[in-house]
Amino acid sequence: MDGFWEEVSKNLFKGKLNPPRKVLGELLKRHGSEIVICHPTYRNADNIGRLLKNGIDGVLVNFRDKRVAFVVSDGTYTSADPDSSTIDAAIAGVKDGFGNGLPENVLVAVTPYEGYLQNFVPGKGSALKLVYEELAFCDAKLAIILDGDLRNDMVTWHRAFRKVSDFHFRMFPNDEMFVTARYARHFVDASLTRFVVGPLTTLMGIFVPGGISGDICLSAGAVALERGKWTEERLKYGTDISTTFDNLANPDSIIYELYLGAKLHDITDEAKLSVMPGEVIGAALERILHYRELVQENLKHEILLGHPVRWGPEQTGIEFIDPGYTNVFNVEQKVATLVKKWPEFRSDIEVILGQEKTERLAREVRLLQDAARNLQGSLRFLEFGQEKWIDALYMGLAFVLKKEEIGVVKRAFNYLYTAAFLEFCKDRLEDLGLDTFEKVVKAQDHLGVPPEKAQEFYEERVDRIAFDLAKKFFEGRKRILNYAADFS
Repeated sequence: MDGFWEEVSKNLFKGKLNPPRKVLGELLKRHGSEIVICHPTYRNADNIGRLLKNGIDGVLVNFRDKRVAFVVSDGTYTSADPDSSTIDAAIAGVKDGFGNGLPENVLVAVTPYEGYLQNFVPGKGSALKLVYEELAFCDAKLAIILDGDLRNDMVTWHRAFRKVSDFHFRMFPNDEMFVTARYARHFVDASLTRFVVGPLTTLMGIFVPGGISGDICLSAGAVALERGKWTEERLKYGTDISTTFDNLANPDSIIYELYLGAKLHDITDEAKLSVMPGEVIGAALERILHYRELVQENLKHEILLGHPVRWGPEQTGIEFIDPGYTNVFNVEQKVATLVKKWPEFRSDIEVILGQEKTERLAREVRLLQDAARNLQGSLRFLEFGQEKWIDALYMGLAFVLKKEEIGVVKRAFNYLYTAAFLEFCKDRLEDLGLDTFEKVVKAQDHLGVPPEKAQEFYEERVDRIAFDLAKKFFEGRKRILNYAADFS
């Protein structure tokens, strides 16, 4: 079909590199797709087949009166590395579940995204850019974006998406809809969400805890906000926060927060001073500059902090789910990374914090270096707690708004947020009785909360701490204006 799509079986299509403009949109239009569910993927061969099968089951239960398309936008297969494992697993999963062909109302399109609109930047943003642009050429009214590593029950999730979208289109037919997820995430997971994204969303007047949850639902008009030129940070890892900011700034978008239990997925260690956090932070700062007039109005005036329209367990029908255990937190590696990479970040940090505060932090690095020689005794990192992190946020944002420069701040924030998040982890580890390096090392291969204590722990010792951080940041936000005066 069109020389681009191979119809593997009924309603199951496989694409290739360099998707031309309109090729996906016209496929969706011919199908009459009313809802598009997109899974951006990268090396998800172990999960995507199951996720698609379960998702289709969810559609057949909850959207059986709708025509629904699934799009797997894959970054595993590239011209430099033609690894078809994720694409093959997606197709195999569909064929395994629907050997006689897909139902008439369901379509699945699986394709690499590389080369779309001559874009060769790898990343989740590029995966979603293909879908957001192509929805302009079909009649879909709703897009659901779900990460490719999800292991949740999609039948219950799609039931929740159906409920909230039906409610919105019935009650607010002239407004756009942007749905973020709220769920429990392991306390060593979601570091950017808790320490960067949550506070920064308050600058737009609304606190969105799940601003980079990765699992969202958008009306067609909300999708349309995402068309146009994107920065490289956004094409890589900064797409979720950018989409959140775009909808916060849009007066016609209603923001919802949907409770989905827990995010069951491949827990990742963001707080390791790698490229990804910097790209997310950079994308967020770019959006703050883009919407600087709104941000500055919210800094100058007394406003009440808004919140999304919250749909809790009583509306979604999904109760608390324990995020379980993980082995991604390695305390030896954390300490070594903070010490080893300090010289790489110090000059940028000094631009933001100034010489005196930077030297204090340098002393903490030296103390940590001493502790790293044998990793014995009480657990410690850099003593860079919540108050210091909030102050650093103010100073960095003042620099961005005054100088309109992002690079220095995103690099400084990458290190400083990592230091702050590790203090949060230290407190949570101590809550669990892991107050020495030796105890953490012994436990870190199976790190979690006893199931009988998990709900209270995540609600009171994780989510509430993150909420309080964002609230404190918002309440003192005028200090950004004071610090801005210090940057000549």
